[in-house]
Amino acid sequence: MSLQGTFNTSVQAMLSQSQMMQNISTNIANTNTTGYKLQDSHFATLLNHTTPSGTGRPKSFFTVNTFDYRQVDKQGTIATTNRTFDLAINGRGFIVTNTLMDGSGEFQYTRDGALFGKALDLGTDTDEDGQNDQGTLLTTAAGNFVFGWQADEAGNISESQDLKSLVPVTYSNNSVFPSKTTTEIKFQGNLSANATDRLNTSLPFVDQEGNSRSLTMGFTHSITGEWTLDMSAVNTANQPVDVIFDPPTLTFDGTGNLVTPTDGLINVEIGDSVGPQSLTIDIKKLSQFADGNKLSVENVDHDGYQEGRLLNTYFNSHGMLIGSYSNGELRNLFKLPIATFAADGNLEAKSGSTFIERPEAGAMKLNSLGSPTGTTHIVTGALEASNVDLADQFSKMIVTQRAYSSAAKCLSTADEMTQAARDLKR
Repeated sequence: MSLQGTFNTSVQAMLSQSQMMQNISTNIANTNTTGYKLQDSHFATLLNHTTPSGTGRPKSFFTVNTFDYRQVDKQGTIATTNRTFDLAINGRGFIVTNTLMDGSGEFQYTRDGALFGKALDLGTDTDEDGQNDQGTLLTTAAGNFVFGWQADEAGNISESQDLKSLVPVTYSNNSVFPSKTTTEIKFQGNLSANATDRLNTSLPFVDQEGNSRSLTMGFTHSITGEWTLDMSAVNTANQPVDVIFDPPTLTFDGTGNLVTPTDGLINVEIGDSVGPQSLTIDIKKLSQFADGNKLSVENVDHDGYQEGRLLNTYFNSHGMLIGSYSNGELRNLFKLPIATFAADGNLEAKSGSTFIERPEAGAMKLNSLGSPTGTTHIVTGALEASNVDLADQFSKMIVTQRAYSSAAKCLSTADEMTQAARDLKR
C-alpha cells in the first residue's frame, strides 16, 4: 500500500470520527429535549484503492465511512408533568401534524406531545353576545398544527385512514352544550307501611324549553293497603299546570316489594307552554317497609340537563379530547390518530423529534387507540423524554477521541515518512 493510500485512509478516518463526534455532541445537547430520538453512526469499510500484486491478482485496500441513523423506535422515559395538554405516547406511533393550518402543507410526525393552545378568532357568534367567538387551536412546540378526527354534534367519531379526513384540532371557548328534555326519572325510596298521613316528594326535571322545574308526587295510604297517587307542577311563572298520570294507584306485597304497576313505570304528561311534555317515572326500586310514618328518599335521577358552557378540555388515554361543561356533561370533541410505519427508523428527520415519510419507512397507517388488543396508549399529563443515555454518550466520546487522535497520528507519521523519502533525493 502506497503512502498516498495511507493519507487517504487517515483523512477518511478523521472525517468519520468527526461525524461521530458531531452526533454525540448533538445528542448531549438534546438530552432534555422532549421526544428527541438519538442519532448514531454505523462504521463500514470503504474501498480506498486497488493495486496489482505479485500473484497477478489486484489487491484492494480499504478505509472507513459512516452511515447515520436514528433510534426512532427506542422508547424514552415518561415523566409526569401534570399539565393538561402534555401527552406521552407509550408504545409505537406518532402524533400527526401539518405545517399549515388548512392541511395543505407538509404532514409531519412527532412524539413530542407538549401541545399548546393558540388563540383563534372563529368569526361566528354562537352565544348571541354580538362578539366573534374565540377558539383554541392546538400546536406543537415546533409550531406545527395538530390534526385529528373531529366528533360530530353527538360526540361520535368517524375514523378514516385518509389523511384528508383529518382537520386541525380546534374548539370554541364559548361552545354551548344544548339542554336535553327529561324523558325519564328514576326514583328509589321507601314508603312507610304504617303511614297514616300523606307522604310526598319533589322530583326535578328539565322542560322542553330547557328550564329546571320540579314535579310534586304525593302518596296516600288507604285502608285497603294500596297507595293513591297525586301529582302537581307549576310553570316558570309559578302558575299551576295540568299533570296527567297513569296508573293512579300502587300496591305492594307482604314483603314490601312493588306489585303494581307490574312494569314499575308511571307514565306522566306535564303541561308546558310549547305543548305537553311526556316522561316516565321508574319506581322499580320503591319499597314498602315500616319506617315511622315517613317517606325515605334514597336516590332521584333523571336523564335531562340544562344548557351548559364549556369549562375546560382534557385528553384521555385513548387520545380523545373531551369537553367538560357547566351542566356537568361531557362531550367528545376530537380524537388523535396515532400514525405508525413498518420501519420507523427509515423516516426522514426534519429535527430530532419531527419526521416525514420516506418510501423506505413503508406505508403510513392511522391507528385509533382504545382497542383491547392495542399495545399503544397515551399517558396524559406526561411527556416522553429524550432516549439519549448520557453515560453511553460519554463512553463513545472517549473512544471517538482516541480513534481520531490515532488517525491523526497515522497521518502525521505518513507525512514524516514522505519527508524522509523526499530527503533521500538530496
